[in-house]
Amino acid sequence: MNHDDLRYGNLKHMQTAWSELTPGEVHASWSGHLTACGKPVIEAKPVYESHPRDITCAECGATAVFDLNTAREHAKAVTEKYEASGAITHTFAFSFREDALVAIAPKAFEMRRKGDSWNKIATDFVLIAAPDKDGTSMFVGKVGMAIIDGLKESEFQGSY
Repeated sequence: MNHDDLRYGNLKHMQTAWSELTPGEVHASWSGHLTACGKPVIEAKPVYESHPRDITCAECGATAVFDLNTAREHAKAVTEKYEASGAITHTFAFSFREDALVAIAPKAFEMRRKGDSWNKIATDFVLIAAPDKDGTSMFVGKVGMAIIDGLKESEFQGSY
């Protein structure tokens, strides 16, 4: 996922774009050179002709319609407690948060586009990623739910 802070949830300067690496798929770009998912752009629409409803790449869509930094901050609040207790290292916490965000945000984009509620997204996540009541599942569940809360809080309010 894109790590440029100016791009998260910033639809004002977004362009829909295409890449030779993914024929037929529509991406989001802010530079006209790379997509939000890191693929080279071969063509991009002007900003005024671009809309998030045209994006078919889930990773690009998630970058465009959610403020991923808000989701990161929500997850960080959860992992910091585990770091402070010595249960996990800072390096593990950072890596886990990023991996969870990369897994959850595109799926949330796809589900929201289909019209699914945030409650369904959260329920599906818990059933799949954290089905047990052991410590590991509880940790995964807390971090994932924090990310989902951050995505919900920062979601683009138009149609997509």
